[in-house]
Amino acid sequence: MAYPFLRSLPSQAAEDPGTYLVLLFTPCGFVQHLWGAECALPGAGPKPSVQGPLVLRDTLAPLESLKDRVIVVDGLNVKAADGPHEAGMGALWTAVRTSDVGLGPSIDQVVASQLNLPLPFNSIELMVRSSQDWTDREVKTRMIYRGPSVYADPFDDPVAARKALFPNAGLDKNTFIRKRVASDLNQELSSLSGKLCSEDRRQLQALQQAWNELDAQIDQTSNASAGCVAPSPVPDGYAAPSLDFPTSAKLQMDILALALACDLTRVASLQFSTATSQITHTWLGADQDQTHHDFSHRGPFSVDALGPDIYDPSNAGLYSSLPQLAAIDRFYASQVAYLGNALDKLAVGSQTLLDRSVICWSSEIDIGAAHNHNASPFLLLGGGGGRLKTNQVVRFPVQLAADPTTANVVDRSHNDLLLTLGKVMGLDLPSFGDPELCTGPISEILV
Repeated sequence: MAYPFLRSLPSQAAEDPGTYLVLLFTPCGFVQHLWGAECALPGAGPKPSVQGPLVLRDTLAPLESLKDRVIVVDGLNVKAADGPHEAGMGALWTAVRTSDVGLGPSIDQVVASQLNLPLPFNSIELMVRSSQDWTDREVKTRMIYRGPSVYADPFDDPVAARKALFPNAGLDKNTFIRKRVASDLNQELSSLSGKLCSEDRRQLQALQQAWNELDAQIDQTSNASAGCVAPSPVPDGYAAPSLDFPTSAKLQMDILALALACDLTRVASLQFSTATSQITHTWLGADQDQTHHDFSHRGPFSVDALGPDIYDPSNAGLYSSLPQLAAIDRFYASQVAYLGNALDKLAVGSQTLLDRSVICWSSEIDIGAAHNHNASPFLLLGGGGGRLKTNQVVRFPVQLAADPTTANVVDRSHNDLLLTLGKVMGLDLPSFGDPELCTGPISEILV
């Protein structure tokens, strides 16, 4: 009976502040020349170009105040994605080569399993869903996999997420759990002991000892528990799924921030919409009169159309809906910035939660119309517990038909970035996803 309430107790041990991993997805790729940060072109050599401090381009302007904890990673190839949007969604965090079916487990689930921490949740999956989104349970609507082709269904309703993660909202944890459970139930166990045979009595006494140890643990964490509060209730009249996508986003991000602050888990994910997003971003202006997916297809139909420099601003003319796409991309960057700032306001020991975290942000595609994955955008936000070299851009050379000097370039697979996330979380994974796509963690990112 006590289990649902015990799940919400934080386990913030002062000697182990922990590192937190958040996978973050936004749909339909980005406008390449507005994405990322300025960096000298790497040329055709095998080594990446590294440059800092960051000079963020237009899309990432909302992250300017946080750029000291940002790493932009350009030029990684999601080689496991052998198809369009759906394949990119399935391969994004699993890194397994497949056709439109993501074979897991995804990197967050591997990290959570290997950490095996005694926390209320191994991982937490959240989704910001619009009433316009796809609703079928399929590869383009799911990005997290607990095992081979086993979807992890995210909480897509802030009300349901709040109830599941903070079931004690409005209750005093110490009063309810310690006095009502640890005390009353402990007395009941004592009264039963004399009525049982010896073997059952030993098992009951072991259970009673566990309750006493729990009571002591609550004493040790009372200060942390006092600061662990539930997120604010949803606004009056709000119901999910909602057309009010920005409000849904804020609610879910507030829940995520407090779930991490309460140490309910060290591993989480946040999914905005789905692959081939059907959202019309009307709140961004009157010119937002079509879905994000439709706008994303009003651009270059091949990465080679961008020429030898895929970040060249002169490529703006290739996008017939550039103002709309640029506004959508910047909106999503502002959401990432909101989450980063929320974590930066929460303390974990002598650091902020953002300092102890790594948020990995990406999409299921590079360019919507091109359906390519060979220069996938990735951004890391947070200090990673001191394990990340932040405020820099790391750009890997990309083989481009439009640039003959890159003919001998072997694109670096994003499998290595996922291995790097494992490293940040304290794990030395020999490989991840398809082993033949792995060459090892990205040293340029790690301290």
